[in-house]
Amino acid sequence: MISKFTTLIEVLRHRASVTPQTVLYSFIEDGNERKSEFTYSQLDERARAIASYLQTKINKNDRALLLYQPGLDYIEAFMGCLYAGVIPVPAYPPDGRNLKRLLHVINDANAAIALSTEAIYNNVSFLSENGASDQIRKESSEFVQNIQWHLSDTIATAEADKWNDADITKEDVAFLQYTSGSTNNPKGVIVTHHNLMTNFDFSEKAFEMSPERQMVSWLPPYHDMGLIGGILQPLYSGMRTTLISPVSFIKKPLKWLSVISECGKNGKIISGAPNFAYELCVNKISDDQINDLDLSNWTLAFNGAEPIRAATLEAFAEKFKTTGFKKEHFFPVYGLAEATLLVSAGNVPELPIVKKVNKILLEENTVTEKVENESDFIEKVGCGVELKGQKLRIVDPATKIECEENTVGEIWISGPNVAKGYWENPEETEMTFNCTIENEEDSSYFRTGDLGYLNENQLYVTGRLKDLIIIRGKNHYPQDIEFTVQNSHEALRKDYGAAFSLDLNGEEQLVIIQEVKREFKRKIDIKEISNIIRSAVSKEHQLVPAHIILIEPSTFPKTSSGKLQRRASKDQFLKNELKELETETAYSL
Repeated sequence: MISKFTTLIEVLRHRASVTPQTVLYSFIEDGNERKSEFTYSQLDERARAIASYLQTKINKNDRALLLYQPGLDYIEAFMGCLYAGVIPVPAYPPDGRNLKRLLHVINDANAAIALSTEAIYNNVSFLSENGASDQIRKESSEFVQNIQWHLSDTIATAEADKWNDADITKEDVAFLQYTSGSTNNPKGVIVTHHNLMTNFDFSEKAFEMSPERQMVSWLPPYHDMGLIGGILQPLYSGMRTTLISPVSFIKKPLKWLSVISECGKNGKIISGAPNFAYELCVNKISDDQINDLDLSNWTLAFNGAEPIRAATLEAFAEKFKTTGFKKEHFFPVYGLAEATLLVSAGNVPELPIVKKVNKILLEENTVTEKVENESDFIEKVGCGVELKGQKLRIVDPATKIECEENTVGEIWISGPNVAKGYWENPEETEMTFNCTIENEEDSSYFRTGDLGYLNENQLYVTGRLKDLIIIRGKNHYPQDIEFTVQNSHEALRKDYGAAFSLDLNGEEQLVIIQEVKREFKRKIDIKEISNIIRSAVSKEHQLVPAHIILIEPSTFPKTSSGKLQRRASKDQFLKNELKELETETAYSL
């Protein structure tokens, strides 16, 4: 930790002065091995150049929407905003799929400008004239007209000498991190410089980060895990970082592991991703390709941002054990944007803590390892313990009373890493960031909306409060039902389906929407697969689905960060807007 510094600006200025020629970031271009690099001095110089330009165009604390492909252009623009005292708003580059979300962000943040590149601006202008549909043309045109565009790749580096220090303090807003919008419209989380520095300190201690280690990341830089964990944290901790694009990983998961293998020749590696990434590696990388990998120096493989599955950890460790990867190097974590990033973490190196619990009693919010039948077990993975300097509590969301150990409730947190609230949304901020626990004085908590429990101080996350399915008084977690569905037949695409409940004929009943893999679209028996799904759900969860809907490939709604949009899929079902292969009629209960 560089404790004498209070902002990331001071950190970069210091490192650019002390180790100017040290390479901080390397970015590997898509489809080849060509690298572009930034030393500390180069990043500082480009940040000052962009900042000096911004200081002539907009005011301190104005918002700038960042519209970039992953790469060094994005990083220099983000740091340029910080140097100028302008508040950056990271966002995906506009295309035909996300324009509506971007228009919402522009209006919500009241963004003064969009910072981007000439190529991206030209692409949006093209969409506004030649979009795939009238709706896309309309939204593209509205997007182009609603905001002033400034192209950072046209700003001369010589402008750096004109930069004026913006006198940023730790209480100033660093940036707005818009939530994924998986359960409602995206909200702008207000992250201060103090929030950032606190989170950096928490993470550095938990992950044992130092300049002697390296980071490898393919995570999208527009969200908290990729931006803070994969880009900004290494700057704070002085770690060389190799970046690849998310598209490169999705197209070829081997790319991620190959870069880790290559970088591992020069020291220990920290890298990680959501659970689905490890599962993708297991399913898409062949045994022959494994022979060329050396993962022995990948000593911390963090896993977070979505439910962590014990079966995935086991399968990955088993498949890649010949590469030198060790299961004890897995590092399950829990975090979210409203906590800047990190909330809980374990110890390294230490085997992930996996507990078998009674899934029947878990439906009643009670955690016990006692069962009558082996089939009544469900495995839960520990996500670490409370961080020093922070409070983590499990609270009954109805009574606001703290839950006892081994009782499921809502996860509440308090500490200097918790953000200041939602941008221009005082009502939502008051309801979620300023909560108090019954009979506890002088503490204000953020309620995460996530459900979980504590066992021997270890946090176990069970699901989202808003997504919880309650049928006949029993709690059912949608991700568990979805997992059962997607593993019942090889034709069903994993992580592309939803389970939710609806009031049908005066009774809460289960609805399942599931995407089919493209290669199976024309050669499956819809009725047979529906019966297989129904049988699996009935056996595992004692529920009989009222509707099972199989939909076309690549049509299930997801957020820009890849999170399931169960509410959106539910709305599509109610409006009869699903692109279905066939709809099973209501099953007699």
